[in-house]
Amino acid sequence: MQTFNCDLHYHSPYAAACSKNITIPLLAQEARKKGLDILTTADILHPVWLNHVKENLIEENDCFRYKEIIEGKKIYFLLGTEVETEGRVHHLLYFKNFKHIEEFKKEIKNFCQDMSVYGSGRTKLKTTAENLLNLCKKLEIIIAPAHVFTPYFGIFAHFNSLKEAYGKNWEYVKFIELGLSADTKIANTIPELKNIKFFSFSDSHSPLSYRIGREYISLEMERANFSSFKDLLENKKGKLLYNVGYNPREGKYGLTACSKCYQHYTLKQAIENKWKCSVCKKSIKKGVLERAEEMAALQGNSSLKQITKRPDYKYLMPLAQVIQIAINQKNINHKKVIEIYDKFIEKYTEIETMQSIPFEKLKEIDENIAKYIISFRKDLVVFHPGGGGNYGTPFIFFTKEEKEKKEKEINENLYLKDLQKKLF
Repeated sequence: MQTFNCDLHYHSPYAAACSKNITIPLLAQEARKKGLDILTTADILHPVWLNHVKENLIEENDCFRYKEIIEGKKIYFLLGTEVETEGRVHHLLYFKNFKHIEEFKKEIKNFCQDMSVYGSGRTKLKTTAENLLNLCKKLEIIIAPAHVFTPYFGIFAHFNSLKEAYGKNWEYVKFIELGLSADTKIANTIPELKNIKFFSFSDSHSPLSYRIGREYISLEMERANFSSFKDLLENKKGKLLYNVGYNPREGKYGLTACSKCYQHYTLKQAIENKWKCSVCKKSIKKGVLERAEEMAALQGNSSLKQITKRPDYKYLMPLAQVIQIAINQKNINHKKVIEIYDKFIEKYTEIETMQSIPFEKLKEIDENIAKYIISFRKDLVVFHPGGGGNYGTPFIFFTKEEKEKKEKEINENLYLKDLQKKLF
């Protein structure tokens, strides 16, 4: 068995609102910096991107890898994509080989969108989630719901259970993607998910290392290929070691908030206000935390107890973001941020830097940044929580007292104290 760090969901230049600079070579280079071993090809149904993938990957011992070896490291790829079904529900698909992809494309040709339209990398299918799952089962394609709680495109934004969404064959689904606004603890209160694995991926729209791998999983598998991944999902061989990802309070939809001005609301306030913001009159979006709690209650777990024992979920912040905070720089791409980042990456991967390299070695590169990294590891981080489509804002401190003071300040001012007064 081998251990692999994997990010299996992000996009190509052909999905909507994505960087036009995304290429397989750049993804492989940034994966090396990050400390990732397996990526997905992303958007593999798009014909132009498919050709690009074929030009840059080689098949080796039933595995697909980037054709060049980067500083002694091989970067592997699973052939995969994200698709959208009716009702704007997003799903992740993974294929064994290029022939497998062509079999799927033949089956969907009558209900597949025109690939020449903007954003067609994330393919829109004029069919239901249930029909898609049945087709994937027939062809032995791996399918899983993407960012399950996300208000616009997550399956739990539209359905109260996997069974309701996917029909009688719903147990063909072996994992869900949590999304940036959820962690294991939040989702592990929902009884239906007891035997479903929880994975965390970046859903990045950029190839850069502070975006890809911002959420990832560490897997123990025989090889870096479809068959080993499938064996792991079916509990035959291999295992999920742990998830790594955002603190849910940093996610864009962590708590209930207005979709324009991002004013936070308790669930009770939002309901009383008929899901209309009293500040700017725009719509309020239900937060992931509140949606998960709602689903748990619907399935008989109103006490929100943890359903089963699961692998650890470890919080992560991108190294560039920590540097940005440490030097008080607004732009994460500022040259000073990049200069410091590159000094660390010359010696260690980003994952090593953030998770395991001792302070004494980190301070040899930059003592100030090293202190912030250690504070992060000690959980001396506070978030003004995200919601409504706006990321949460992190604050890093050096003492527990500073952290607690900031937490108190945020919590006291998060919600409208006199909702009725604001309404009239």
